[in-house]
Amino acid sequence: MRVTGAGRLEDFRERVRWLMVRDLDAEDYTEHHTDGVLEYRFEPRNGIPFPAFAAASGDFPELRVEAEWEHDGVLGRAVLENGRVVQETAARPGPAAVDISVAEDGRLVLAMACRKSDDALIGYAVTYERHTYFRSREGVLELVTPDTPDAPLEDLAFGFVGEWLWYDEEQAPVERARYADYGYPVRGANLKSEKLALLRPCGLKFSSLDAAGREVREALIAQWLKLA
Repeated sequence: MRVTGAGRLEDFRERVRWLMVRDLDAEDYTEHHTDGVLEYRFEPRNGIPFPAFAAASGDFPELRVEAEWEHDGVLGRAVLENGRVVQETAARPGPAAVDISVAEDGRLVLAMACRKSDDALIGYAVTYERHTYFRSREGVLELVTPDTPDAPLEDLAFGFVGEWLWYDEEQAPVERARYADYGYPVRGANLKSEKLALLRPCGLKFSSLDAAGREVREALIAQWLKLA
């Protein structure tokens, strides 16, 4: 749940707390607030607590409450204003486009995955030493810190990592042995050896990005990689 707007955010926060404390069926949650944004994260057993947030929304009509969730592979989103649902969508996400670039010594230069989500491209990017989430809307790239992703960003990243990457903190004895055979050092993030085998004859590069995805890649290089 994310609450934004030019209004009484701190009062809204206290109102939600008051309502949740008095709700015997309320789910556990954590708060991750920043300037101008209230964010609540749930791992619900019985569903997102819409009644509490709808009641608080009615008390603070100048604020916008956005809920995003994933259930059985379906991503859902609803927007509350003045206590009423004004937008609601649910859809299974399409496949992510990916772009991979590896140096001759096996170093992961850049790996990224992105997909369309509403009016934005959302995605995840990683190098051998760091990573970031991102959103791109109308040509403007927003970097999302690794500790503040929403459910669609996390789902995309987990799927991408599961297929393409492995990390130094993993045991991964087979990956370590294959990297040793290649003569590659193991770094923080690494391309899976089976993917390396496929990419080595192709110059250690692969991309399924369309024009919009390529624009985002260039923006990532300019705004993120060049700041390293």
